[in-house]
Amino acid sequence: MASGAARYRLSCSLPGHELDVRGLVCCLYPPGAFVSVSRDRTTRLWAPDSPNRGFTEMHCMSGHSNFVSCVCIIPSSDIYPHGLIATGGNDHNICIFSLDSPVPLYILKGHKNTVCSLSSGKFGTLLSGSWDTTAKVWLNDKCMMTLQGHTAAVWAVKILPEQGLMLTGSADKTIKLWKAGRCERTFSGHEDCVRGLAILSETEFLSCANDASIRRWQITGECLEVYYGHTNYIYSISVFPNCKDFVTTAEDRSLRIWKHGECAQTIRLPAQSIWCCCVLDNGDIVVGASDGIIRVFTEAEDRTASAEEIKAFEKELSQATIDSKTGDLGDINVEQLPGREHLNESGGGRYVPGSSGSSSAVLAADPFTGAGRYVPGSGNMGANMAGVDPFTGSSAYRSAASKPVNIYFPKNEALTFDQANPTQILGKLKELNAMAPEEKKLTEDDLVLLEKILSLICNSSSEKPTAQQLQILWKAVNWPEDIVFPALDILRLSIKHPSVNENFCSEKEGDPFNARLTHLLNPNGKPANQLLALRTFCNCFAGQAGQKLMMAQRESLMSHAIELKSGSNKNIHIALATLTLNYSVCLHKDHNIEGKAQCLSVISTILEVVQDLEATFRLLVALGTLISDDSNAVQLAKSLGVDSQIKKYASVSEPAKVSECCRLILNLL
Repeated sequence: MASGAARYRLSCSLPGHELDVRGLVCCLYPPGAFVSVSRDRTTRLWAPDSPNRGFTEMHCMSGHSNFVSCVCIIPSSDIYPHGLIATGGNDHNICIFSLDSPVPLYILKGHKNTVCSLSSGKFGTLLSGSWDTTAKVWLNDKCMMTLQGHTAAVWAVKILPEQGLMLTGSADKTIKLWKAGRCERTFSGHEDCVRGLAILSETEFLSCANDASIRRWQITGECLEVYYGHTNYIYSISVFPNCKDFVTTAEDRSLRIWKHGECAQTIRLPAQSIWCCCVLDNGDIVVGASDGIIRVFTEAEDRTASAEEIKAFEKELSQATIDSKTGDLGDINVEQLPGREHLNESGGGRYVPGSSGSSSAVLAADPFTGAGRYVPGSGNMGANMAGVDPFTGSSAYRSAASKPVNIYFPKNEALTFDQANPTQILGKLKELNAMAPEEKKLTEDDLVLLEKILSLICNSSSEKPTAQQLQILWKAVNWPEDIVFPALDILRLSIKHPSVNENFCSEKEGDPFNARLTHLLNPNGKPANQLLALRTFCNCFAGQAGQKLMMAQRESLMSHAIELKSGSNKNIHIALATLTLNYSVCLHKDHNIEGKAQCLSVISTILEVVQDLEATFRLLVALGTLISDDSNAVQLAKSLGVDSQIKKYASVSEPAKVSECCRLILNLL
């Protein structure tokens, strides 16, 4: 105990809950109030009784069909100036309450097991952790994305002050840092289940675990300190306002107060499991335990309990015994704990950004060099014909003084890669045909058929390619990976033709077509194949069947494509940005907020690595298209920190379209 420091003493005991108090949180209104949740299935709001001491139960809310295990406050908004209360339960649901009704405003469904942790961020975002091994990001009443990567229950979640950053702590003993929905870093060190997280600053946080230790971390990955003192599972951790001191509660029947990195005081309680705590603005500590009683402790003389109350508390303490039936597990029902069967459950069919296994593909020098030779992706192979900017047209006049007119977004049509040199493509195809395995070699007749396809596509003929021609093209597309690229280039050009689009992207043919091209996106594969597969996917959007296939495959295709972000090939970055833009065009039309969440996450992720300004520009147009006419998408973009991420582009002088588009987006945000 630090000498001369004021000691915490009992201020009051609050009966009311009939079973364990599992979660506590400070409330925005009324000032000095807090909210508790319990295994008795209720949520209760407690308001200060008088300036000095005591609390009154002001409001009791019900909505869960099973234990309530966690609670957080969603900050105030124009509609709800006093904020909202979010609670998670063993019924797999999250209930959202306003302060003036005993029943939920709405219920969030999506988790497949107990929701055991909640944290709120700016702009109405909510992060939930569950025994189903996932965390989910919600905006208002919609699930935006699922964070999947842990292999056991996610017991603790926190949204960090820097936008777009989130932490999850799990029974797999690790903590993960997520940025814009993707795992950026995994923190290892705890030797048992991570149970609680608390934020110290933008760059530091605390964790507590079943290994009876507390760790202080830097978000860059270093563990700065480990604190010991508890003798059993530590369930919760809470930080004092405006300083780095903190409080912890545990299965050892104690609450501990830590000052300057040392345990300054231990308070024993007459209950086995001390489940939760929160620190009020005045520095008082509220504690919830397995006996259903909430207790408040204070350093302030005028808020300390009377001598009689303290005597009664001490007597209760001396008589408390450990329940032999539950032993050291306190009031945990062993039947309710997630077993091995929950370790591999996936996250409910929502957006799964997965863990960021960053690509290790280092792009070597292009192997297809030599003057006048066919080099896939060489030259200005952007998605613009004859150098005309597909967004503005070649000669859009704008006077320097005029107010910025938005000619960039929302974009209504997909962007395609149209440029081609059919003679070179065919020449390369014939040259490589000689190297194809016997059973895959094309005959002279086959080559004539492919030449015919190319000719009618490049000359915009009204003639339709025949089934036989398409069969030969598909045969060539399945060549070995080291020689397939000219066949992919013919496919890229052909897929824009309505009948080819209908053929390859139909319900029957769509799966093998998608599987073949997705396979070529492998980060360790050949850059030429990656590039042409991406461009083919972009060109699929030119037809209705292709659009339908691309939308059906969005989740898996985008998560494969994003793995190509780490290379330095600018053409691949432009193709990635174009694919994202084409998805944005479709999502803008059908207001699919989950799809928009995935695209926003992808845009944010690619913007971090991309150097090429054409790719950047296309990502900005995609972003503008996604958030146009959709306040939910604007809120989501803000919560992911996209506005701070793009500010630097507002000062790009050349090409001017980058800064103009960027400023228009910043106005929307």
